[in-house]
Amino acid sequence: MEDLRRDWFITESDEYRLELEDFWSPPNPLHPNHQMLELVCIESPQKRGHKIPYIDTWKEYLFYNKATVFYWTQSATNMVGRNGPVILGGIWNAWSNVLGREPQIQLDELFAVPVSVKEEYAKTVPGILRAHEHICAQPWPDPRYFKLHSICEALIVVFDEYKSVAAEKHADGFRHYDDVAQNQSIIMARTGHESGLSAPISFESLRDKALPLARSEDMGTIDVIRIPLQVGVQFVANLLLREEAAFPESVMAAPHISREADYPFMKWEREAQEYGEERLARA
Repeated sequence: MEDLRRDWFITESDEYRLELEDFWSPPNPLHPNHQMLELVCIESPQKRGHKIPYIDTWKEYLFYNKATVFYWTQSATNMVGRNGPVILGGIWNAWSNVLGREPQIQLDELFAVPVSVKEEYAKTVPGILRAHEHICAQPWPDPRYFKLHSICEALIVVFDEYKSVAAEKHADGFRHYDDVAQNQSIIMARTGHESGLSAPISFESLRDKALPLARSEDMGTIDVIRIPLQVGVQFVANLLLREEAAFPESVMAAPHISREADYPFMKWEREAQEYGEERLARA
């Protein structure tokens, strides 16, 4: 019975990772089956003839339990092909190393939700920040175990250039995600909406790792920094740990929550048990 339960968990985990790879695949004519969220615009209900950024409400669940939003710009999409999952692999490794565990897939938690941004909707960091503010202002349901994280409202990530890297095989015979990820950089920007955090976000600890911003637009008073991708992932992971320590009641994996009957882990346990019993009955 235990082997059957383990088989069920492995199958579900593999299917989740394959689905996640599709969500991290940016739009590409050669790969039309991508599922990455795309930023769109709709008519403003308050101001006729004015368009506002928007995310389809039936896809809002993808934002839940993500620490931030990874805005993948059009300038980083050209020639990427299917390398989105490679970026995801590097993120997954850096995220897991800081947290000391792999992401809890039952809660759909991860470093970020990726959103594809076409230049016609937002092509500057200030423009993406304005779009982000509109998205966070949309009405959000409040499921028991899934939420829009406060860090997600306070901090954004912009991926504006993909650097092609020739990754060589290692001694184990495989190419490693980290070889590509460590050559990528991201822009992080504070939104100014930090009232839900235990303390303001500060980039001071990142100054010695900062890279040239390499942007031509006027940032004004925006607190923004460019850093290596995995350094940014580690920074956000530590922010999450800080917030969980400050607000332990908000931790979705806490014992007082995870024993509830309708908790996602408990549902997985029941489904695994039912799968095992069904297979045994057919044997």
